Amino acid sequence: MAPDGDDLLAQQLRQLRREYLADSVHRVAELRALQADLAADQRTALGKLRQAFHRLAGSGGSYGFPAVSTRSREAEGLAQRLESAGTPLAPSDLSAIDACITGIDRAFGDARTAMETESTA
Repeated sequence: MAPDGDDLLAQQLRQLRREYLADSVHRVAELRALQADLAADQRTALGKLRQAFHRLAGSGGSYGFPAVSTRSREAEGLAQRLESAGTPLAPSDLSAIDACITGIDRAFGDARTAMETESTA
């Protein structure tokens, strides 16, 4: 029996969510690369980090991963505050950025685990 429209849509959405999570490794790698760029050009790299956090805040929620969205929004707020301050980043600022990226990475990992659990249930 062919799946009805609702089942097909649900399957397509699950597939999109799986693809988004599969790509999360690359998204976190991009954040880490931008973090590394802070050593060379703080203002430019900080702006790019803020934009990357902003995109993840939106896409995380759109794909149904609120923890990714929440962590990314927090990171975006931090980057915005640091940008607005216009002063060189202190070691504590760099640690805070690192903690934000680690939190986003963990949120993606938790989402992958939850998705795998759903698939086997």
